[in-house]
Amino acid sequence: MKKRLLFICMANTNRSPTFERYFKKHFPKKFEVKSTGTYYGYPEQLTEKLLIWADKVYCMDLSQELFIKNHFPKYLNKVQVIGISDQYDPDSPELIELIEYWLLKIGGINNGNIL
Repeated sequence: MKKRLLFICMANTNRSPTFERYFKKHFPKKFEVKSTGTYYGYPEQLTEKLLIWADKVYCMDLSQELFIKNHFPKYLNKVQVIGISDQYDPDSPELIELIEYWLLKIGGINNGNIL
């Protein structure tokens, strides 16, 4: 069974959708992936339904983790913070490089952090 990953940023326009596309492209047989944001009025809004769906929840920075703590605290056990600031264009080479560095830093996808 595929693991379900949820990537969260503020507006779901740059960081989290880039992670979603990257994982769908590189690991289509290993993961189901979705992305969302914490700000209202943007393409996708974080809901409890998404948090229930996800096996792992990856926040781009601490503000999304705090949002979950304040609105959906019982799901904090699924959350990890990646630590990528909101300064990159979607799918930019710099953001892709950070995704690949993050994967390298956590030991890839087979070390238990993502599995």
